[in-house]
Amino acid sequence: MPKFRSRISGLLPRRVLPFFKRQVRQFDRLRGLPAARNRPGVVLMLHVGRCGSTVLANLLGQNPDVYWDGKLPRKAKQLYGDSVRKFDYAAWTKAQFAISGDRFYGFEFKILADQYPAVFGTNTAEFLSACQRIGVTHYILLTRRNTLRHVVSHYASKSRGNWHAGAGETVKKKEFTLDIDGITTGGAPGRPIVEYLQEVETAHDQVRSLLADQPFLEIEYERDIDAGGAEQAYGQICSFLGIEPGEVHIQNRKMNPFPLDTVLINYGEVAEALAGTKFAWMARDDEAVERT
Repeated sequence: MPKFRSRISGLLPRRVLPFFKRQVRQFDRLRGLPAARNRPGVVLMLHVGRCGSTVLANLLGQNPDVYWDGKLPRKAKQLYGDSVRKFDYAAWTKAQFAISGDRFYGFEFKILADQYPAVFGTNTAEFLSACQRIGVTHYILLTRRNTLRHVVSHYASKSRGNWHAGAGETVKKKEFTLDIDGITTGGAPGRPIVEYLQEVETAHDQVRSLLADQPFLEIEYERDIDAGGAEQAYGQICSFLGIEPGEVHIQNRKMNPFPLDTVLINYGEVAEALAGTKFAWMARDDEAVERT
């Protein structure tokens, strides 16, 4: 069926594609409704990006007990275009659950103020409150201990014009200069790098606090994905959901595995900007690996 739909999409004029996708999605939702009463739950994955979300989403999407729907705003924009900010995102999100039938429904949300909250005209606290009202049952927070690595991965991928690499692809090193006074991974104007790193830390702490009484799992990139392998993190999630991992295949590889001082043209400037702050260790790759 997916291959057939892809062939049809390839034959349609671009102006017709949004309508076609809306109709297909509506059909899938209606088809899933009869079995939806047996759906075991709804999973929300929260993160700021460049922390292993794609590899985990692809693994979860291979599990027969999960329907992974991806990043919420991308689906919403696909359906509604610029009017996405004008509709009831909670009601729309709840309506999407039916598409999974009797499987777990899973989706993602980026939590910084200028990321997905800005798309919907809300904030993370309001969004999570809405999620609890509409029936989200499990929450996963993806974090990256070395947030500088998250920043570098974002800008390295952006400068390449390629955000993901297949498991068999060769990733070439991309050197670039990081604007330490203009860091942004969302839609807001850039801010100083220390301010951005603190913003990410605060956002993670906020999620932990808001979800303290909810079924909650935190996956740390360095410990659970990089050191242990993505399959390990995937296994943790399956255990959290109470489903069998089954047989899955890694579809992605690291986009920026290179030492920071070989990627950042202005590495010295970046290290100096972090010197004397609690984030200084992030510029030293050896400590980034060993720090617990």
